[in-house]
Amino acid sequence: MDTLSHALLGAAIGQCALGRQLGNRALVAGGAVALVPDIDVPIGHLLGDAAALTFHRGITHSLLFAALAALVLGALLARWMPAPGWRRWALVCGGVLASHLTLDAFTSYGIQLLLPFSDHSFALATISVIDPLYTLPLLLALVALPWLARERVARTRLAVAGIALSSLYLGATLATKQWVTGQFKDGLAAQGIEYRRLFVKPTMFNSLLWRAIAETDDGYRVGFHSLLDGESPADFIPFPRNGELLDGHRDAPVVRDLVKVSDGYYQVVEEAGELYFRDLRYGQAFEWLRDDRPHVFTYRLIEDGGRVVDLETLSLAVERERDRATFRALVARAMGRG
Repeated sequence: MDTLSHALLGAAIGQCALGRQLGNRALVAGGAVALVPDIDVPIGHLLGDAAALTFHRGITHSLLFAALAALVLGALLARWMPAPGWRRWALVCGGVLASHLTLDAFTSYGIQLLLPFSDHSFALATISVIDPLYTLPLLLALVALPWLARERVARTRLAVAGIALSSLYLGATLATKQWVTGQFKDGLAAQGIEYRRLFVKPTMFNSLLWRAIAETDDGYRVGFHSLLDGESPADFIPFPRNGELLDGHRDAPVVRDLVKVSDGYYQVVEEAGELYFRDLRYGQAFEWLRDDRPHVFTYRLIEDGGRVVDLETLSLAVERERDRATFRALVARAMGRG
């Protein structure tokens, strides 16, 4: 989930647990603790692209890390504000860190909760990493809280209301995904498309428009469905896997990591003698536009002596005019086919 949502949720939990005792300091502490698991981002930049690929949403998003970090952070915060006591601080930190892991588990990237004992990735894929409808109740509550005296019961009630409304929305995305998945299955069946696996996730900024990628024998089919569409999806865009381009490289650690991180939903292309790996769980994001936009996650495979030894993550360029047009197209498509 995005940084703002994590911080707001952590601050609201801080208010519920310690607000009447510490006032606005509880908000600051809760919001700061909520961001701790994301230290994997700056550390990943230092490690390089290949190492960062598996480090992100890895050990710092595990239950073991959350438990140990809660103890350490509890001790540090108790030195700054001793009044609640170390045990109370550790419990609050544990709750805030658990909220971070929970939110990220609802996104499509996934987190490795059980590291270092298991590297299985948990991804419910029911909410976009940025969804204003989730964030708004928390934001409204947290904007008002600092202006109220810490003794007022209204502070805690506002925080509880923000958490409750956001959590209700998050829970509703579970039911929405189940229904939308059924719509995609119906659409694939109607088109006579046989598939092995199906990955369904919401598009950016909303839970109205959903994207599905179905793995077939020869590649993948990508489709979209809005809750406001009048019928099951009928247009599934084909993408070849081109897996044969990885022949001779599959034992390379970099390639194994890419295949694992993409959960096997990938496409390989060769351009100017170089190989590029695309994570198709995200693809071009808006494939129904059928233009030449780059894929969201693309990696250039770096070879040495005919063997893949490293990768370069290709960042998306900002194209303001096209990005504005894309956002308008996203809104229009989310409102249904009519």
